[in-house]
Amino acid sequence: MTRLTIALTAFLALALSIAVFRITYQVDELEGRLHSLNTEILDEQETIHILKAEWSYLNDPHRLEVLAKRYLGLEEMTGEQLITLETLDQQPPATVENPKAKPVKLER
Repeated sequence: MTRLTIALTAFLALALSIAVFRITYQVDELEGRLHSLNTEILDEQETIHILKAEWSYLNDPHRLEVLAKRYLGLEEMTGEQLITLETLDQQPPATVENPKAKPVKLER
């Protein structure tokens, strides 16, 4: 009876040590995966930070104003360009580029 108990105990110890070895190996593998994922997250956060800084630079109002003046030929708006709702009912004047153009009647 004692030989059977010793054999079962030895078999159980061997099975448990194999299980512990496999679990340890799996934990090591998961820790390596976790480390690589953390590294990727840090890289992505750094990339996002750089892209936000670049976006802020590209959308700087002063920079956009300079580029618009240089490439689009835009000028500041004058008071003569503003109209009221009452003037919308009137016929628009003929344009200077085409003085023979007929005025268009605006209807509601």
